[in-house]
Amino acid sequence: MSKDLTFSVATLGCKVNQYDSWRLCRQLREYGFRQVPFGVPADVVIINSCTVTHVADAKSRKMVSRARAASPSGLVVLTGCSAELLNRQGSTLPAADLIAGNAEKEDLIRLILEKVETLTSARSSGAHSPYGDDYVDDPDGVHERIRGFLKVQEGCDKFCTFCVLPYTRGAPRSKPIGDVLEEATEMVSLFGFREIVLTGVCLSLWGKEWGLSLNDLIAQVQTVPGLLRIRLSSLDPRDLSPDLVRRWADLPLLAPHFHISLQSGDDEVLTNMGRGHTTAYYERLIETVRETVPDATITTDILTGFPGETDRQFENTVNFVRKMNFLKVHAFRFSPRPGTPAADWKPFVPPSVAQERCQRLTDVSRQNWRKVVQRFMGQERPVLVERSDQCGNGWANSGLTDNYLRVRWQTADPRLPGSLVTVLLDRVGQEGEWIVGQEVGV
Repeated sequence: MSKDLTFSVATLGCKVNQYDSWRLCRQLREYGFRQVPFGVPADVVIINSCTVTHVADAKSRKMVSRARAASPSGLVVLTGCSAELLNRQGSTLPAADLIAGNAEKEDLIRLILEKVETLTSARSSGAHSPYGDDYVDDPDGVHERIRGFLKVQEGCDKFCTFCVLPYTRGAPRSKPIGDVLEEATEMVSLFGFREIVLTGVCLSLWGKEWGLSLNDLIAQVQTVPGLLRIRLSSLDPRDLSPDLVRRWADLPLLAPHFHISLQSGDDEVLTNMGRGHTTAYYERLIETVRETVPDATITTDILTGFPGETDRQFENTVNFVRKMNFLKVHAFRFSPRPGTPAADWKPFVPPSVAQERCQRLTDVSRQNWRKVVQRFMGQERPVLVERSDQCGNGWANSGLTDNYLRVRWQTADPRLPGSLVTVLLDRVGQEGEWIVGQEVGV
């Protein structure tokens, strides 16, 4: 393959997509392609899409149009969940040359190489790519140097009534331990990752087909030499038994931050969503987490405006969120997704009402954040350095603690991104959700 061909990637949605995009970038580089920033002309432009909401789906389509406008002669590729849904519906996008769903991702490189063969043939005389000059690789710095996403599970069989993922991602399946260890070792030894985020569409289902649990996988991954932290992406409360949670105390590299999805704090709404648990079950689960991992922080997702959600039911959610002391709540509006049971349910909550509820939860989340972080003030915590920028006569550094607190601190000398330092948490920053600290050890 010609070494002057260029590519760019835009990634929307979840950490699973981020992993898939990173892997695609690696493979294309191995074939001699050179990465350029998305939005500048390129020979191949890949949009790894999301369709979890109509907003995400619309943004994915907009990115396709933007790619075509920037690279009129390039190969525009749409992959991910929006592509999967389009294929299921038998639809196309005129601006996309190739629409490859999730099921085709494993074969996507071959499909791309076949499509660009005409480009390489046309340049066999030695002419350069019209998009190959004046740009340099500009990968995601934090992802490339510090924190890597490792997909260990794919698919979901929960079939929540509002969610399209079981249809776009397929049945649950796990990556074998040997394959995970091989990839994790490579990520640490070859790419320098200090923290690995284990991710999956329904991560907590990992190993179910073999009678194993996610804990069995974590115990193996933490043996990888040079790895400092293992972080988990979103977990489903239905798969987290008290016994499984109590075993987290025996996993020293496991970061004490857990994103455990909730979706609603009202039992009637949870039943209508098909969530398979109650608020009482969720509360007991979080109590077990906090008893087992005392410094753990918890984040979650809340969906507002589910069909039929009343003001009373939403107030129940607000009160439950306050009670649970989440570090952060990701609130998002209900979006009817094609083919899901709830898509046509009535009564439909007006988007303006759902948005107001979203904003209120966001405000409550900010209040909770300040309340939660206060208990950590005065503590010394390990921080993985993400950035170190010159600021006046010193250096401004930032990173995340093990329990997911954003920290900023000043030093006289630069700190190496990816290094682990000890920072005394001093006070809450005045401009947002971050903490001012003082470095006390390297």
